[in-house]
Amino acid sequence: MKRKYNLSKQVTEEQAAKAMEEMQKITGFGEAQFTEDRKGLIVTADDDKITHVMNRSVNIFARVCDDTKISFDSFVFED
Repeated sequence: MKRKYNLSKQVTEEQAAKAMEEMQKITGFGEAQFTEDRKGLIVTADDDKITHVMNRSVNIFARVCDDTKISFDSFVFED
């Protein structure tokens, strides 16, 4: 299942690329994609690792994206 997260501010393309590079190294991470405006993030991860993945992601975004905060928005159900 995918989860959508809101970012507290729009990140630059460079910040988005750096954050994505670091997220890909997290154990249990599946994939992620930014929304078109780069103010949202859709994440997949192993069900038993999602908390770990998002805790690490919060730290990554705070560090590489000028204190950008992440907040849960919704579950994304696919047809």
